[in-house]
Amino acid sequence: MEEVTGKALQSEETSETAEQIPAAQASETALTAKERTQDKMHGGWMRFKREWKKDLVKNWPVYLLFIPVLVWLLIVHYIPMIGILLAWKDYDVWDGIWGSEWIGWGNFETLFTGGGTGGQDFLFALRNTVMIALLNLAFGSIVPLAFAFMVTQVRFKKYKRVCQMLSYLPNFVSAVVIVQLMQNLIGYNGPITMLMTKVFGTENIDWTNVSSPAIWVWYIVFGIWQSFGFGSIMTVSAITNIDGNMYEAAAIDGANRWQMLWKITFPQILPMMITMWLLQIGLVFKTGFDRTQLLYNPTTNGEYIDTLFSFTMRNTLSNDLGIATASSLFQSVVGTVLMVFGNWLSRKVAGFSMF
Repeated sequence: MEEVTGKALQSEETSETAEQIPAAQASETALTAKERTQDKMHGGWMRFKREWKKDLVKNWPVYLLFIPVLVWLLIVHYIPMIGILLAWKDYDVWDGIWGSEWIGWGNFETLFTGGGTGGQDFLFALRNTVMIALLNLAFGSIVPLAFAFMVTQVRFKKYKRVCQMLSYLPNFVSAVVIVQLMQNLIGYNGPITMLMTKVFGTENIDWTNVSSPAIWVWYIVFGIWQSFGFGSIMTVSAITNIDGNMYEAAAIDGANRWQMLWKITFPQILPMMITMWLLQIGLVFKTGFDRTQLLYNPTTNGEYIDTLFSFTMRNTLSNDLGIATASSLFQSVVGTVLMVFGNWLSRKVAGFSMF
């Protein structure tokens, strides 16, 4: 009798539970349908608001800690953006931002038509920035990649560490020292200049003050020398994280190091390489200011070494803030567009992106 009673009670509980489960599922389904309707009506805003509230309740200490950072960002980075209005004004320091005269697109017309204050200089700076950026994209990633491949093939660990350490050192050398080295090495009667004169028969000139595209090449060469070691860190890390069993299996099959490099290493790090290269597209207008400003000489090489950064800085220091703001705004807009494009292209080609 007790067994029968126990079974009867268990069957009743099971039946009640079975009745509750469909009811809960039905209510959950109905709620989901309601949420979907709201999401369609409000374009996903309701879903974002609902998820944000859940995350706020769950991680409120993190949001509390973020408040000082948010205040700092607003004060330092966003409130000063009011100065963007200067791009459409004829700024006068005595009248201030609000009192200066509105001139519409006059500053941008001055920049892109080559007239007025610094107009032709802006077109030269734009050309130089684009060419230096393209050369850097084309050749600046090859040397760090090749160096990473060579370093990972070294078996003697101490020698490998010494090579890596020595390759990192130029990255911490200041721009002043780099420019001084350029002037000593490729200047008039410099060792590299004399070598080129003796071997290739070139003219003995100061290559840092030449008014020709050759200065772009030297700028890229010394830039690669300074940053190739530091730029290879990501590649070396990616190669190190490749599963060693793949190399062991390839060795058993009789593959040599060259075949392992092309059949295993290169395909494994290709997505990372594509992503890094594509994301650099958004930084093409971030071509350095320090070395170009130090090398700039308006009477000799200004037409080929000036970049948008140095152009903007000179106009800022000369108190032509309308032109400087228009130039800076142009760089920001184009850089943002290129960054979004590079991110989209990375998602399409490599399968993942930054955001």
